[in-house]
Amino acid sequence: MSEFGIEMRRLRMRREISLAGLADRVHYDKGYLSKIETGRLPANRRLAILVDVELGADGDLVALVPEEPRRRGGSGAAADPDGEPDWGGELVAFGEALSVPLALRSAAGRGEAEDVRLLAHYREEFDRHRRLSQQLPPELLLRRLIVDFDTLMELAQTAAPEAAGQLHLLSARYAEFIGWMCQEAGRLDLALAWTRRTAALATRAEAADLAAYTLVREAELALYEGDPATAMELAGRVLADPRARARSRGLAAHRQAQAFAVRGDHARCLSSLDHARDLLHPERVAQDEPVVGSVTVGGLDNAIAGWCHYDLGRPRRAGEFLADALNRTPTEAHRSRALFGARLALAYEASGELEEMQAVTLRVLEDAGLVRSAGADAELRGLSRALMRHHNVRALRELRNSLDESLVATRRAR
Repeated sequence: MSEFGIEMRRLRMRREISLAGLADRVHYDKGYLSKIETGRLPANRRLAILVDVELGADGDLVALVPEEPRRRGGSGAAADPDGEPDWGGELVAFGEALSVPLALRSAAGRGEAEDVRLLAHYREEFDRHRRLSQQLPPELLLRRLIVDFDTLMELAQTAAPEAAGQLHLLSARYAEFIGWMCQEAGRLDLALAWTRRTAALATRAEAADLAAYTLVREAELALYEGDPATAMELAGRVLADPRARARSRGLAAHRQAQAFAVRGDHARCLSSLDHARDLLHPERVAQDEPVVGSVTVGGLDNAIAGWCHYDLGRPRRAGEFLADALNRTPTEAHRSRALFGARLALAYEASGELEEMQAVTLRVLEDAGLVRSAGADAELRGLSRALMRHHNVRALRELRNSLDESLVATRRAR
């Protein structure tokens, strides 16, 4: 018998729970659990979390199973933190964009009014790109975004000092958005590089809050790479930064909560969620602040709480939070609905609510097919693995086939 199997059986017997009873609670096959107990099969971390919660082991069972890589997609190594990224490589990675020298006049030749018009135009374009990001694949947006970014940087070089500062700030917001789209395209290396370029531009524009927010983005990328320790450290730096505004600190508390959930630290996860809820209260967030982070997820607090409760081995509670958030997310926000809908489907599967899981998964496949989200795809791959346990149910076997076909089609499209 394995150490995990021995401890699982000891705790189960102490609590007078039969193997069949435990199987009903965690929604795994009794025979499969028997093989885990006897050491004929190794326990996976997901099962360990569920059993740990049901047997009240307070993390002792989870500690007996090595952490699994949680990388949710991406290719290439992370950018070298000590080196200068190749900023020109993005055009090669996502298709050649039209690049024509602008031969711009100097600030004196253009005049202040023209700079104001250009700023207004690119701000409107930025808002339009954000809206389109919920409805189109990231690769389609990246080509235009990078061209706009290069144009803004060239404008900043020839603008008067005051306008140059505003142009650098807008360039920083473009760079942060490009980083997010790189993440959604499955390029975590480029996402990190663009996030760090955002920090440099924000610092140049004296936008301390945006510079602090880039650490929230780095914390998210660390979670995607399976590194909760780094995520907690980065989020903690934002929370301790007096220059960071309430929204940035609230989003940092969300990343901290997710990192604690991955570690199985229930108490500190819930404390971080409460802290985030307080920081993100409308009365704490100034209405004139530039928006950072997602604005399309309805009830972001509940969406992140649901994400965390799933990782903590409480899928039924996770489903309640995620269903509420999804119900409040606009139907046209396909990217957000695909990501959190996929996590909701996982929660329904883990809690044995299979009809609800089927219905949600079909909607997620529609949303994901429109926008191609690497984050949603990673959750769907986890769902595909979970559905292997239901191979004897024809409807669920067919659902898994449809799921796998969709994932293969997405990989080929990239």
